[in-house]
Amino acid sequence: MAAAESLTAAALRHFLLRKGGRKDMKIGRNAPCPCGSGKKYKKCCLPKKVTAQEDLDYRRLSEAYNRLFDDTVEYAERVFGEKTLQMALLEYLLWPDEDERELDAGLIERQMPLFWPWFVFNWEYVYDPMMEEVELDVSSGRTPAELYAEKQGSKLGSLERKLIEAVNRKPFSFYEVVEVESGKQILLQDILAGGRIMVQERSGSRHLKPSDIVFGRAVSLDGVGMIMGLATYAIPPGHKPAIIELRRRIKAEEPVISDQVLNDWDFEIRELYLAIDHALFTRPRIYNSDGDPFEFHKLVYDIDSAEEAFEKLVSLCVTMEARELREQAERDAHGRIRRAEITWDRKGHKAGAGLTSTTLGRIFIDEGRLTAEVNSAQRAEALREKIEAGLGSRARFRVDEIRSLEKMMQDREQSGQAARSSAEHEALMQEPEVRRQVAQIIRQHWEDWVDMELPALGGKTPREAVRDEDGVEAVEALLADVERHGQNDPYMKQMNRDGVRLVRELLGMPKPAPEDR
Repeated sequence: MAAAESLTAAALRHFLLRKGGRKDMKIGRNAPCPCGSGKKYKKCCLPKKVTAQEDLDYRRLSEAYNRLFDDTVEYAERVFGEKTLQMALLEYLLWPDEDERELDAGLIERQMPLFWPWFVFNWEYVYDPMMEEVELDVSSGRTPAELYAEKQGSKLGSLERKLIEAVNRKPFSFYEVVEVESGKQILLQDILAGGRIMVQERSGSRHLKPSDIVFGRAVSLDGVGMIMGLATYAIPPGHKPAIIELRRRIKAEEPVISDQVLNDWDFEIRELYLAIDHALFTRPRIYNSDGDPFEFHKLVYDIDSAEEAFEKLVSLCVTMEARELREQAERDAHGRIRRAEITWDRKGHKAGAGLTSTTLGRIFIDEGRLTAEVNSAQRAEALREKIEAGLGSRARFRVDEIRSLEKMMQDREQSGQAARSSAEHEALMQEPEVRRQVAQIIRQHWEDWVDMELPALGGKTPREAVRDEDGVEAVEALLADVERHGQNDPYMKQMNRDGVRLVRELLGMPKPAPEDR
């Protein structure tokens, strides 16, 4: 629990997100404008007045919420103490083991904007003698916000009391961005429970775009849409099928998904969110064909004789005859090896019968120096044994240079190789024949894609999935994700759009109509 023990409310409060809202107007939209212009209110001063009033309401509600939130957190710090806060954080993280990946600092920092609103308005204090040394003098089964309101009594302002009533025990959910008015507001669709809410969001609305998914809590107070607890990043639409599958599971037990149902499924909802967070922020590990983690090893030896090294190690290549390798090598006037390359391989491939061999590494002989390159620690150890068994004291090990995939990619960026590759790609795509061939390959991919069994669709093909509404929604999300790829490459961007259009035609899916504002 060492990672959690360093977390205190005071040290982490600056991660909190503070959101506001707006308030409905009193003058009817079709009433004469009070300015005396003779026009209807909605055609004259309403837009300007709404904007000004929304800004005023946003500040008023935001300030009230921030005051309430700070006061409640300070109250909770005093009443519960650091140990209880630590236990609440572990409960929010679904009780990870001490050595599990969930306790990494990056994840904890990302979760602070969600943990504190969850703690204040959703977490319940329940005395457990197995977890707590001392029973606290507060009511069991109450949220910190409820306990704070009870303590304040009549001293709690009416607006703060209404805020608590609106937010307290309100569940978290996944929301899809439907519309965005940059710098002002976002129309959100609750993916699990259904229903839409327009929320005032000054910052997020500048970065979010339609089809993005956010995890958090949206509430309405007197017709004012507010976000009170929000993840600091958008979830790409490609993760929506997993959310739809969770919705399917919930509806199998509860046809109508209410706030109470979402609270009952709080564990599973947070479990999915944390799994998505892990997928987004954990670099996937790459493995070679033997299932070993990818790690580049370069073994370096001093050798007495290039000819002897070749003779002793040439049998490591099973896909070429020794005679062929000798003919390809550089030899001296007497026909003895000076420089040569030997591929270390084996027959067959674990990926399937279609591949006849597996390359395990490469050996380079250059007069008095031998180097060998492999892509895992396991293969490096195996090849060292073979080299040293074959050459004995006539090969003296010098160094094993190890580079991770991340380091290799970093070196590639710093050397300018990535930029050169990008420029070469752009120049290549200027050729009409190249574009035509690439377009044919991509078209064939999408024609095949509609009949591929996809893990994201639960093993169904897109053609099978679109037979029901949930499947159509899931495929739509995957297509929205595809359209975002290649945004920096105009040719790939257009080809992806053409591919999505083709899939819609093949599956009989109409292009989504733009939402009415």
